[in-house]
Amino acid sequence: MKKDFQGVRTKKNKTEFCVRAPAAEQVDLCLFTPDEKREVRVPMMRDDDGNWHAELPGKLEGQKYGYRTQGEYNPYARHFFNYNKLLVDPYAHELTRSLHDISDYEKHVLLSTNNLNSAPVAPKGVVRFLDKEELAKKFPYLYQKPHIDWGKTHIYELHVGNYSALHPDVPIQDRGKISAIGKTINYLKSLSYNQIELMPLTPTMADWQLQQAKGLSDQWGYNPINHHAIDPRYGNIYDFLALVNKLHKNGIEVSMDMVFNHTGEFGIDDFLLSYKGLDAEGYYRFDNKDGYSFVNTTGCKNGFNPNTGQGSRLIKNSLMFFADTCGVDAFRFDLAGDCALNNDLIFDANGKFMQVIREVSDITGVKISGEPWSACGGYYLGQMTGLSEWNDKHEKTLRRFIRGDYEQIGKLAFHMSGSEAAGKINIFTKHDGATQYDWATYSQKNNFANNENNQDGSNDNHYSPSQNDAQRLIKTKTAHAMNTLARGVPLTLSGDELWHTQNGNNNGYAKSFPLQWKNFSKEQRERYVFERKINAFRQEHPIFSSIENATPDIMPNGKPAWDWVNIYGETMKQSDWDYKYNRFLGYVLNGEDKTGHRFDDDFFVMMSGNSDSIMKVNLPATPHHGNWQVVFDTSKSNSEKDIFQYSSGAEYYIKPHSMVVMTCRRPQSDENNRQIIPITKSGYDR
Repeated sequence: MKKDFQGVRTKKNKTEFCVRAPAAEQVDLCLFTPDEKREVRVPMMRDDDGNWHAELPGKLEGQKYGYRTQGEYNPYARHFFNYNKLLVDPYAHELTRSLHDISDYEKHVLLSTNNLNSAPVAPKGVVRFLDKEELAKKFPYLYQKPHIDWGKTHIYELHVGNYSALHPDVPIQDRGKISAIGKTINYLKSLSYNQIELMPLTPTMADWQLQQAKGLSDQWGYNPINHHAIDPRYGNIYDFLALVNKLHKNGIEVSMDMVFNHTGEFGIDDFLLSYKGLDAEGYYRFDNKDGYSFVNTTGCKNGFNPNTGQGSRLIKNSLMFFADTCGVDAFRFDLAGDCALNNDLIFDANGKFMQVIREVSDITGVKISGEPWSACGGYYLGQMTGLSEWNDKHEKTLRRFIRGDYEQIGKLAFHMSGSEAAGKINIFTKHDGATQYDWATYSQKNNFANNENNQDGSNDNHYSPSQNDAQRLIKTKTAHAMNTLARGVPLTLSGDELWHTQNGNNNGYAKSFPLQWKNFSKEQRERYVFERKINAFRQEHPIFSSIENATPDIMPNGKPAWDWVNIYGETMKQSDWDYKYNRFLGYVLNGEDKTGHRFDDDFFVMMSGNSDSIMKVNLPATPHHGNWQVVFDTSKSNSEKDIFQYSSGAEYYIKPHSMVVMTCRRPQSDENNRQIIPITKSGYDR
């Protein structure tokens, strides 16, 4: 009889195991004692669909287990059966050990090409029965999701290990763990972030390239060997549930960075850990030319195949587990463009992968985002329907403008006004690239610590080295303000608010770069306070948190909703747009909607890409009666208050690399219409 599940389940005081290995001649369930010194092998039964199952008496909560498969070992026939290798259940919810940093000998034992027994080295699955009713009792906020609108969403990308490894307020035993994040809730709330995007948490395998590279490890975790558990270096599934519960209680969403483009088993002659030893043809892409080599679109010697029944089933099951059972609010997909390739490696916006993730989003309501490109060079920005795409064009344009490049005005206007903003995640920095501090410090990448002769990592970072800390502070404040206030969904890299540095390394996948939490300079403190204020300011003002495209539509007060202005305070003419040496961009935001309702204040935003001189700007007319007042100027300190009222036509001097926001407030009678989030009390000081 065909089994309709995979993994482990309990029924009528029995425990049933099921794993798919259609080409295997025999599969044994291997049960281990708590100390893992004894192993009992139970032959499994095969159903008509290639699933192997075994039923044992009792509810075996906490039982350690794995699988061994018998059959042909012939990579040329896509068969990798080796009875000497213990295999991880792809659907296990807990593993006994992490493989992110293991010895050369352990890696040798795990190779598919030898007959060494891998059980002493390989992770074992641990039986966990996760009942939603019981979980809801233990974690009362787990399923009370914040459901924050995309427009109000502000993402904080965080690496669990690096974030708290040196945090003085976190107990030593919790540092670098999932549990540490829950102990820093007040810090996260102080920054007004309402979605925490966690870099890969699922169990990972040490990168094959790191085998001979001493002092390196698979820090980022983009080499999964299981998609249903938490890597033990961070904790276990219950630690994760506790974190989701605590973040939900505080109105913060949880996003997971998921990797479905390749696994940690690497090439056909590398590690034998799970998928390859069970159903290689069901999980992997194979070269159409020779018929047996793994497709290497990711640069990691293999490619996971979302187009097979087994591959798409695993993806859907994994996402449903984390979204439905664990309460996760959002997923970010690594190299989503690669996942969306069909079996001929042609991008398909309606292929199996895209269908599955959209279906999960429809069923559970989770937000989905990801990288719209493939590591092999495919670039699909604007084509991934239903997926909010990471917008690297936005990143490059903002970087080039701030550092002083010419001919950026038109592109910058496109990105600040949020063209197609509803489908974009705005980024300035992210994990794979220079930190904000390093961008404003170095002139080129410094990846020699990765032992690849500085050949790895992007060469296209548009660095803007600064003359001193004062200039660096202006640039980094401007970078954060522009990215945060541009139309769209902003994402911020954890640590940028503290001037975190990776010593110029823009590809920190193999090194630990923990955030520093002590001995802050006055510039670091200034940068942190500024981030608090700007984030709170965005949450308070819907005119900035809108993800609708900006339009020049005329409102009932006779003024456009969004008006581009030049340094003379006049609506920009075509000659202003065409002048290639123009490094000023300004715009007026009308706080009135199409019904004549004042939904927000009026604002004037101006940005200088000048790198060498101060620019004199004549202020434009306000959309409504009143004067302009400075909200912030990134060239000035947070404590420096500008109390002046500036009339239309008044002069204002904007310094190089700066951004200035001015406001013309609504009459007090409109205050009841103001949309205020309580968290802003610690932020924007009116």
